[in-house]
Amino acid sequence: MLYSEAPVVGHTQWVSKAISEAKAAGGGLVLLTPDTTKLTRPLAHLCDVLGVMWVVDDGRGALYVGTTGQRVHERDGHYFAEDALHEQYSRQGSAQDIGGVRVQAETLMPRRTNIRVGGLAEAVCRALSGAQPLGWGVQEPVTQPWSVPDISSRYGRANADGHFLHFVGPRPEGERGQVNGSLEIQKPRDGIVEHIEASVALPAPWSDDERLDFARSLHEMQVRWARVYHVVGTNPALVPPLFLGLPVPSVLIFGAEALAGRDAHEYGELALMHGALRYEVMRGGSAPSLTVLLRDEPREGVPAPAVIMEAMYRALMPEVG
Repeated sequence: MLYSEAPVVGHTQWVSKAISEAKAAGGGLVLLTPDTTKLTRPLAHLCDVLGVMWVVDDGRGALYVGTTGQRVHERDGHYFAEDALHEQYSRQGSAQDIGGVRVQAETLMPRRTNIRVGGLAEAVCRALSGAQPLGWGVQEPVTQPWSVPDISSRYGRANADGHFLHFVGPRPEGERGQVNGSLEIQKPRDGIVEHIEASVALPAPWSDDERLDFARSLHEMQVRWARVYHVVGTNPALVPPLFLGLPVPSVLIFGAEALAGRDAHEYGELALMHGALRYEVMRGGSAPSLTVLLRDEPREGVPAPAVIMEAMYRALMPEVG
């Protein structure tokens, strides 16, 4: 078990060492914090991927899972999640003047000796802030100045294992927070995958034009797929306990792999049939891509954005979901 009372816990050397030791011992890891502690978005994502359980102590003797609100009981040093929710979970409010965007995107690059790793992270950061990342590292806070050549030389080799890196970008002009993100480098048999998760706080949701501009920048990177979520009620770079404001899907992007042998317009019309706001087939480069904009405001008789997203991924990329 790992315990921290820090206001914010990130993927620090201390946390990284504990995760490695638990993995080597063949056991699970529990991160225990008070209800005043938040996790950075990259650490929360890493906990989800590795099965690290975030347990929160409410200060009154009750424990719950920080990301789901499920009650937790402890027995003989082991922690078990229950089906019942903590009593405060359904009462937690949110600050409606705080929010931003969260991005997930992925490219698949063919294996070659001069492969360039980090290009997607750079493109996403430029689209969010207008500039390239400031730095990168294997833990938080990052310590290395941003350099695609350095990242490529260390992690772009075809025989290298997968890696989880962090990057930070500048603060967009007039905005509240800087870009924060993680870069996963995966090595499947058919190439090298660059998977990005990034977020930035914004004073208002993106307009339709801003969403399409972002999609065009990712079309130029020939992404396999990408998703943009609007987040309301919290800084999207941090994950507080007892937070009900789940990210709302806003933009879906499907690349050449998803559209292979398919009519992009046909699937754009399918998105409209499900309740999407609009779609655009982007051309230029080696292959077209399909961008779907979802509605930011609920509309009677129209499925929720998450339902539309699930239907489109089921139709085009069921392996991603």
